[in-house]
Amino acid sequence: MSIDSMLAERPLATKQFCQLLMEEVKNRHARLHHPFLLALYDGKLNMDELRVWTKEVWGIFALNVAINTAKLVRCQLSGIQDPGIQKKFVDVIMSEVGYEMFAGSPRQVAGHRALFLRFGEKIGIASEELERCDRENDFLPTTVLARTGWLDIALRSDSILEQVAATNCCNEYSNQLTGKRFVDAFKRHYGLNDYDIEMFAEHGVADTEHSNIGYELLERFATTREIQVKVLRAFRKGFGIWWAVTDGVARECKRMG
Repeated sequence: MSIDSMLAERPLATKQFCQLLMEEVKNRHARLHHPFLLALYDGKLNMDELRVWTKEVWGIFALNVAINTAKLVRCQLSGIQDPGIQKKFVDVIMSEVGYEMFAGSPRQVAGHRALFLRFGEKIGIASEELERCDRENDFLPTTVLARTGWLDIALRSDSILEQVAATNCCNEYSNQLTGKRFVDAFKRHYGLNDYDIEMFAEHGVADTEHSNIGYELLERFATTREIQVKVLRAFRKGFGIWWAVTDGVARECKRMG
């Protein structure tokens, strides 16, 4: 029975609701099921194709500090004044900016933006070019639309629960599930080392922490059918972001020959 059917008349127990969302990520997320990414994991992409994918994925990752800062704001505007929860969102922002910038951080590691730019350089994309693409929104049309949708989730969600459903519970949870697959593929098939791909190893660790925050909030506050229906709708909007980006990449690589 689908989550939709189960929510037709009454709310689910919040723990069950979260477990069903996790199963939907495992069964449907682009990072786990898109043919292009399965080809990446199997070492079937050439370096030109890998560079196309990297540039477009950067279009989403480049927004992460803004996206996560918006969550801290939305948390308070949603009426959640618990300083312990607010601190967790501050910790997420710190990890995106770079734990190495803050005394007493759990890991001395560069920010995710810097780590991604390092990866781009190693596969032949200059940092200046990626920064220009972000600044000028110079991406494939599907990525431009996905960026707009990503910002819409961050800035216009009705509540923090919808916001974390689309981001932490959907996409960051998928990073938790696929971080090792990216690391193994890049080392085995594309000649990269641990330093080159620290972005993907660190993201797997950090997004485990980030996704846990999302599910913690849903388990605590998504208690009514109305809230759960809204959360599910936002969660599925999050799915669309990575399917759109990856579909666009696959079409562009096919066009290139």
